[in-house]
Amino acid sequence: MPKTSAQPAIILIHGLRGNHFGVQDIAETLTEKYGYQVFAPDLPGSGTRPELKDKTLDGYAKWFCNYIKKLKLDQPPIIIGHSMGSIVTSYFINKYPELVDRRVVLLSPIFRSSFGRAISNIEYALMSDTLHLLPKKPRYNLMRSKPVSFLISHFLTVDKSKQKEIDLLHYRYCLFASADSLLADCKISMQKETIIPENKEILFCFGDRDKLGSVKRSTSRVKEAKQTYKIIKNKGHLINYECPKTVARLIAEFIGKN
Repeated sequence: MPKTSAQPAIILIHGLRGNHFGVQDIAETLTEKYGYQVFAPDLPGSGTRPELKDKTLDGYAKWFCNYIKKLKLDQPPIIIGHSMGSIVTSYFINKYPELVDRRVVLLSPIFRSSFGRAISNIEYALMSDTLHLLPKKPRYNLMRSKPVSFLISHFLTVDKSKQKEIDLLHYRYCLFASADSLLADCKISMQKETIIPENKEILFCFGDRDKLGSVKRSTSRVKEAKQTYKIIKNKGHLINYECPKTVARLIAEFIGKN
């Protein structure tokens, strides 16, 4: 499925505590093996990109509009988002459907039950209140620390043969402008969820042992919306690290068939 002049570019958006390096293997495989033109920007406040004044989904949507305009593409791009990136991109697509291709890919989407939303809201409030007891610099150092990063990557990783590698990657690519910037992203990740945009052809990919989402709930939501999904066996939430080539293949097959 090589890229042709008629094939739109792809914009690939990373998740929480990451930057574009976190989805680099997927992007490189889509480019080198399948011939697609891929853009993988850092979200504002992540990597080296300055943070937004309005660190909300509306703020991200406005940034996304400007980012696409600056690319000056010949046609609307195919959007792919992972984890928090699926929340940001699906919100943007739902608000500005005319700016993107009809094909969309959402990796490790976040769907919650009513009970799950309540628990997540409580967890965020407790985390935020506790962290704000610390001065800014110690708060940043704690959130950026290796123990915190390793704790999260251990929880989210299923393929233990890659645990050490993923721990190091997750820590290395956790770069953010400030503690408040990361907390604003945590608020989005923990209080919002992935939207299923209307009038789009969507591929959902998730690991069958994703601890941030129920496979049963996810498949039920996707089936109800009459969309396509792929479950990757023996993988967790970090499919961008655990099986990037498999993810790239599923994306390329979906785009090619649609």
